[in-house]
Amino acid sequence: MSFRLTLLNLFYRYVERPLLARATDFGRVGARLDKQAARLHEPAGTHANPVRIPYEDGWIDARWISTGRASRSRVILFFHGGAYLFGSSTSHRPLAAAMADRTRARVLIPDYRLAPNHRFPAAIEDAVSCYRHLLNIGHAPEDIALMGDSAGGGMVMALLHLCGTTDLPYPACAVAFSPWVDMTLSGASHGRNAQREVLLPARRIPEARDQYLGSAPTDDPRASPVFGTFDGAPPVLIQASRAEILEDDARAMAATLSRQGVDVQLDFWEKTPHCWQHLQGRLPEADDALDKAGAFVRRHLGIDPLETDRQAR
Repeated sequence: MSFRLTLLNLFYRYVERPLLARATDFGRVGARLDKQAARLHEPAGTHANPVRIPYEDGWIDARWISTGRASRSRVILFFHGGAYLFGSSTSHRPLAAAMADRTRARVLIPDYRLAPNHRFPAAIEDAVSCYRHLLNIGHAPEDIALMGDSAGGGMVMALLHLCGTTDLPYPACAVAFSPWVDMTLSGASHGRNAQREVLLPARRIPEARDQYLGSAPTDDPRASPVFGTFDGAPPVLIQASRAEILEDDARAMAATLSRQGVDVQLDFWEKTPHCWQHLQGRLPEADDALDKAGAFVRRHLGIDPLETDRQAR
């Protein structure tokens, strides 16, 4: 464990987790995350272009993120985390830029509708609209990777489930960082890691779940993709920490995929906080995780390291 990770864990445990434990205004939590993002590392030459994506009742605001000479055809559809209550394309811009830099793909981050004003299934409906939009403007499914963190990782898995049960084609691959995939909260790590978890207050998780789901069933695979169908799904990479309360979500999701014949890679880190990948550029463990995720995406989008290096120059 690096010295920087030790300091980060202390900061999260004694500053961030208490703030989340007593937060009542999730709009303010989201605004704080947006401000914090401005202090995170962002690759040189990062470009962010706003776009509006149509859906049946209006528009979804989103951003295209790219660095350097990005591929015009290869794209990553990235869903931000935030318990379905906060988070934005602003808070996740540095992470998206880091992935764009590692893959030379363009990254699309939608500002999907958030609870409690927009309860389930609003978020996953927006995810489907964004994926259909990419297909409708000419991107082949084999040129699209799905990616997300925390609740966004759950949306990635839920969208894969819908690809397996509707007319949607599967993308090339999917990556999930510390995904929240089981709204029944049945994972033993919710209790086992409650004290080890330095960021998420375990007692607030049922509240966040209820704010999002309302009266919807907790085992609906569009919200709990651990109960989903994934026959024929593409390769999946899941990264999580052994010290977080969602450890068993990652483990159960990988088991579900594996049972259905999906090529799934489950990587655990020791003593890292929930979604530590955000600290890329400052935390060695975050850079290591994103390097592995970038290599995974490049391989399945057909962007080899030599091509990446040529484009970077």
